[in-house]
Amino acid sequence: MDQTLSLGWMQSEAAARRAAFRRVLGVNLVLQGVIGVAAVLAPGWLSALLGLGGTLQPGWVSAWGGMLLLVAALYLPGYQEPARARWPNLVGILGRFGFALLYVVLALGGAPGFLWLAAFDLGFGVSLAMLYLSLGRAELMSRP
Repeated sequence: MDQTLSLGWMQSEAAARRAAFRRVLGVNLVLQGVIGVAAVLAPGWLSALLGLGGTLQPGWVSAWGGMLLLVAALYLPGYQEPARARWPNLVGILGRFGFALLYVVLALGGAPGFLWLAAFDLGFGVSLAMLYLSLGRAELMSRP
């Protein structure tokens, strides 16, 4: 019998894919949390670092940072058990693509620093989408 058809192999494959998804999501949530805290505590510094110049008032940068922290907190159930908490993961992945598009529009409107944020969200969005699809397939195949 081919090992790829055994239930034990598929369960270990699902566990490996769950770990890979959680690892990438964990890195993303930590980076998002660091950016959020920096935006709340030092909005002028973060705005200068990202090259936003004077396009945003510090109050808007702080509000954006607070929203990043809120989104990261709402994503935690999807991190803890990705196969069971599908809603936070699906909304989070789609949200990353939406924000990447928003950041590109803002960059085209005269704030090229938003391209870094677009690349950040697009990169993690694509990575997480591919890993989550792979995890979903493995979870489905690991259950008789």
